[in-house]
Amino acid sequence: MTFDPFGDFEAAGYLQNSLQLKDPTEVKESEHLSFELSIEEALAYLAKKKPIDYKTVLKVHEILFSGFYHWAGKDRNELVPHLAVFKGSLNDPRSTVFERPDSIKMSVDYALKLAADKKRFRDHPGGVMGQLAFAHPFLDGNGRAILLVFMELCYRAEFAIDWSRTSKDDYLRALSDEIREPRERHLDNYLNPFVVDISSRDEWPETIGGIRGLDGLDKEDITYENLDNPQVQQIYKAYRAQPLGAREPPESGG
Repeated sequence: MTFDPFGDFEAAGYLQNSLQLKDPTEVKESEHLSFELSIEEALAYLAKKKPIDYKTVLKVHEILFSGFYHWAGKDRNELVPHLAVFKGSLNDPRSTVFERPDSIKMSVDYALKLAADKKRFRDHPGGVMGQLAFAHPFLDGNGRAILLVFMELCYRAEFAIDWSRTSKDDYLRALSDEIREPRERHLDNYLNPFVVDISSRDEWPETIGGIRGLDGLDKEDITYENLDNPQVQQIYKAYRAQPLGAREPPESGG
């Protein structure tokens, strides 16, 4: 199934990209080129932005991808408010459910609130990254936009993740598991061994290009369904049986 939420893939290419490309490899290469050309501008913007809020996340995406997607910087709620987005099949119990379009901002705001508690954030970086990934604000480019925001949030909390020691498959598996079972701390357990003291921002542009799993959960196996689908409604009803705060695991004693 081609990811075609605009319904015009044959005429306009994948997600109405500026080159009207349809081939997945060509799309990925051109999208990544747009990203690489804009990394430094996006990082400079983030470094100056205080505080980081939802509009910051939208702007970072716009800076990174406006050369390839005319809709860059606009979230799913603005573009396709009637669609639910998944990674995997709707009928697969291992599929990853992303946030409802009308709750994306709430989810990102909650992640930013978690990151504001710097001590807790350093101990539980996976909770913040997992919440941002669950929000999945954009039709594409989520992994890279979120990663840049996450790195800046870590910097302000005086730590970093040594991404050079991570494994793409293990990271993406932990990220998917985190979204499905946020109280189990799958991503904390994976990322915590790679937490290091703060380093300079100077090497970030070069470092980011080599990070494994840069796309996050974008691209492969992304599907969508109408929000009025009863099965979709049931999934979200079950997922939202508890308020956002209840998704956080309790602090261990000691």
